[in-house]
Amino acid sequence: MNDEGALGVTSSQPAKGAVPVVLPLREVGKNSDRQWTLTLHPSHLALADAPDAQPYVILREHLMKSAVLIEGMRALSIQQPRKISFQLAPAGVVALADWIGKPSLAAFYLKRRYGSVVLWAALLVAGSLISLLPPAQGGVEIPFDPYTLGFGLLMLVASAFARWRPHPVLFLVDSAWFVYLAARLTVGVLNGRSMLWLALVALLAWVAVNGVKHFYRFRSTRIEPKKS
Repeated sequence: MNDEGALGVTSSQPAKGAVPVVLPLREVGKNSDRQWTLTLHPSHLALADAPDAQPYVILREHLMKSAVLIEGMRALSIQQPRKISFQLAPAGVVALADWIGKPSLAAFYLKRRYGSVVLWAALLVAGSLISLLPPAQGGVEIPFDPYTLGFGLLMLVASAFARWRPHPVLFLVDSAWFVYLAARLTVGVLNGRSMLWLALVALLAWVAVNGVKHFYRFRSTRIEPKKS
């Protein structure tokens, strides 16, 4: 390759005396099945498609940003300098996750989960408050649901904490949110709504279970707040 330092450094040589871990990767994509190697250095990764090739270099601070480990799919997705996806062996996923570190992984998962929560929470709070207004003449009165308002406000507060005061317990908070939504939909199905809603119930339950798993995995991890 001719992309030395493509992601910010000019050398991929290990520190003197260090023996870096080398992981095999398989490129995933249309008409592509090339074998690569990923070398784990203390401050960066070196990605190469041949033993003597000039590697792509990925700084540690770019991991889980422009280069993302997708643990559940055993995949590594690179966005720069070009988009490439790789398949890792199970042991490779563990090694790379250990190299990234629990604080970075926990911050990534917390940001991803609350990024989708805050919009829905804001919409539910707005809808609950609108239901307090008197209906227009001839309009249908919308019943006020204090539980939805309470959960929505809780999630807005939790979203603020996830951004400025992140803590592993927030994984449990948003899991409770998804359980609440799943329960509401289940009640709706029992009251005559389409059975197709159960597919969404299953998805919400799966997301809630993942949140509990994240909590137990990162419960002793200190998560740094997002820098302004």
